[in-house]
Amino acid sequence: MNIKSLIGDKKFYRNLFTVALPIVAQQLITSSVQLVDNVMVGSLEESAIVSVSTVNQLYFVMMLITFGAIGGAGIYSAQYFGSKDFDKLKQTFRFKVMTALTVFVVSFVIFTFFGRGLISLFTSNPETINNAMAYLKIIRFGILPWVLTIAIANTFRDMGITKPLLFISIGAILTNTALNALLIFGLFGFPKLGIIGAAYATLIARCVEFSLSLILLKRKGIQFDTKLKDLFKIDKKVLTAIFAMALPLMLNETLWSTGQTMFMQAYSLRGEYAFAAQNITGAISQLVFVTFGGVATGIAVLVGNTLGRNELEEAKDNARKLIAFAVFFAACMGVLLFILSFFVLDIYRVSEETKAIAMFNIRVNAIFIPVYSFNVALYFTLRSGGDTKSTLLMDSVYMWVVAVPIAFVMSRFTDWPVTIMFLIVQLTDIPKGLFGLSRYRKGYWIKNLAKNEDIMAIKA
Repeated sequence: MNIKSLIGDKKFYRNLFTVALPIVAQQLITSSVQLVDNVMVGSLEESAIVSVSTVNQLYFVMMLITFGAIGGAGIYSAQYFGSKDFDKLKQTFRFKVMTALTVFVVSFVIFTFFGRGLISLFTSNPETINNAMAYLKIIRFGILPWVLTIAIANTFRDMGITKPLLFISIGAILTNTALNALLIFGLFGFPKLGIIGAAYATLIARCVEFSLSLILLKRKGIQFDTKLKDLFKIDKKVLTAIFAMALPLMLNETLWSTGQTMFMQAYSLRGEYAFAAQNITGAISQLVFVTFGGVATGIAVLVGNTLGRNELEEAKDNARKLIAFAVFFAACMGVLLFILSFFVLDIYRVSEETKAIAMFNIRVNAIFIPVYSFNVALYFTLRSGGDTKSTLLMDSVYMWVVAVPIAFVMSRFTDWPVTIMFLIVQLTDIPKGLFGLSRYRKGYWIKNLAKNEDIMAIKA
């Protein structure tokens, strides 16, 4: 393989930036605001970060399960749109909506009846637990508008329509930021609610985001918009195919998100300051991790849509170039993150010990981001052609067989500092990438799902 085969022409990058840049911009804005939220909550007291972070970790599991279930249908959305089969595109959207409603009901019940027990896995501090519960009791109502928004936004992205989503995100984010300032600190005569204010701000922002998404659906989503009375109208053949695709992805995201939660629980055993440092690490690192969303969307459109048109060689060529670009761009972002680590932590009012841990972990992420991006690109390439077996093995199975046991042993049978634990866990991403590359080269993902044909994969 020569270097030229890894570099696209002007048209390739123009198409990539057209669909990916709005997503990157959207997620960058979101991450920036999350960082501001993080700092606002952290200005109250260090334990406040732990309270909100604990709930967000539970929320994170629900979010990833949603992405997995809806993402399974999204594989078909991208290919049905590419083949211009709009009737089946509508059916995939109906599946996403039903999935969203199911996730809401299950999550709401779990958070209502088992929230305190789940929070207690991360901290034994009664004040932290009570604050976290007060926060959770409010934001659980934001699950419904959020999951429905994801169903709509996911379908637009599969079609390559991303710019309107950026503006919707900006509207929701501005709402969240303004309300955070007003309700956390009690500005301009508003009540000073602290953590509770942050919860109300998040809930209202979710509702605004859903309202704007619904307007977009009615105006621009003619290819997939559906009436409520038709919500359950899905051909058995289509439903079976989507289930076969969605279940492994949902299982993968469930295992992956709970695995990430196990890491956080392991780190929390080193004290609340270590847990707070992990949250700060994530908030700051996310400023450059936003590129992953662009990579995922670029692959969905430039690989998924192309597979749907049965242009298998072009899809294979696009995937190779996208993976190479993902690694190169991530390396550039890693340099930026490393530079940020020298001064960005000064915005936090936390202990020096917490800052030191966060600084070390951020620098580890800066060095490893090309590896992370390589794995993300491989994952979404495999997923674009429906090779969910490979994604399951590469992602969550590998995590639970290798990384989680390592974290478990280190947290309970050693006295190693949390920084060393974090470094070793991140090192496990290297063999994971090698495994993913071997699955990619087998070429099982190079197939047209839209035509429902058993097309033999082209050898990589």
